[in-house]
Amino acid sequence: MKCFFALSLAILAAGCTQKPTIEFTGITPGINDGEFIIKNISDSTICKTAIKSGTFTVSSEYNNGTYGYMSVNNDKLGMLAFDVYLQPGKYTVTFDRDKPYKYPDIQSTVKKQNELTAYYHLFDKTKDELSKKAADLNAQLKDPKSQMLPADAYNNLVNKYKEAEQQQLKLATIVLSAFVDKYPDNSITPRIIVLNNAYMSNPDSYYRIFQKLSSAAKESPEGKAAKGLLERANNLTNK
Repeated sequence: MKCFFALSLAILAAGCTQKPTIEFTGITPGINDGEFIIKNISDSTICKTAIKSGTFTVSSEYNNGTYGYMSVNNDKLGMLAFDVYLQPGKYTVTFDRDKPYKYPDIQSTVKKQNELTAYYHLFDKTKDELSKKAADLNAQLKDPKSQMLPADAYNNLVNKYKEAEQQQLKLATIVLSAFVDKYPDNSITPRIIVLNNAYMSNPDSYYRIFQKLSSAAKESPEGKAAKGLLERANNLTNK
């Protein structure tokens, strides 16, 4: 009985002293070697490891919650860097073989990271769709058969092409608006709004997107900070 009690205490003590860790496991098809690196927002390295035969695994003691950057450094591709949310937990990363520069599929035990993955996948998908739409319309305009169209039909085609071009210019707000419509409770929209001062390009549009967030998201510390920046930017713009 004494032995059992002592063993129980030892197990309990071990559990209490277990350090929080962040763990990354990944597959990089077509990238057989190089280096995988995780840095926090202050550019301090959290962990790094070599990519061997298109795979990697690395973990590190970590007890924080902050945005950061994930990068792959390869002689052929150079440095590929991606926005991530860092928190103790597990991350499974899979890169696209044909388009490694696109945001990888990152599935995690961390909710904010899964929201980032959903946002960036929507961004890449929408960008491809809008680019294809504009390219198809441009090809139609250049087709000699289009010159034979009645004036109204030809002008309609021109207007559709101009609209497609404008949509490409508004890609960031189109994507974020669609993302918030689908996930009004998400917690990453304030980050996307302020990342690289994105909101400065069109503070009014970003403010309207922000207003579609749930009350909890808007009242979070990040939400309040983004709201303040948006309101100041709109005041300057409207003066």
